[in-house]
Amino acid sequence: MKTAASLIAVLGLATAANAGGSLSALSIGTLSGGDSVSGSTIGASDDLAGADGFVLGGTWTGGDDVYSLDWAGGDLVATLDFITANGDIDLYVWGDDGATVLLGSSEGTGDQEVVEVLGLAAGKYFIMVDGWLGDENRYDLSVNGIPSPASAALLGLGGLVATRRRRA
Repeated sequence: MKTAASLIAVLGLATAANAGGSLSALSIGTLSGGDSVSGSTIGASDDLAGADGFVLGGTWTGGDDVYSLDWAGGDLVATLDFITANGDIDLYVWGDDGATVLLGSSEGTGDQEVVEVLGLAAGKYFIMVDGWLGDENRYDLSVNGIPSPASAALLGLGGLVATRRRRA
């Protein structure tokens, strides 16, 4: 009982101390649609969970990397590739700077995590790579868009017109 009360007190103090935290302040880089980056949570601090972070709950207990995302709008696909046997890591997409609006997450047990957010408005978002229950790993992260069916049809039609003009 004492251990639980002490843990709650420590968590409460940490939350109060980090109440003004922001993902912008933790960001280690900025991504846009079509970008890819290689990274590592090995030795990364645990800024978003438990006693060290400003977001409590979930399994965000490992070191984390945060990226700002300047998104032009449309369907977002964030893909995280890694080797699970070296340590399980998870992927989160946040809709605000305070990590209070979680738009999507992937917490699987395979070598890839994928988060799709359909119809995402243009703006600034945040992507977090986090070690599950303290795991660490190296990874490749890519951010891409999915063209809507209408956009894909227009692109195909544009290619057809360009091909026709070349033959003339």
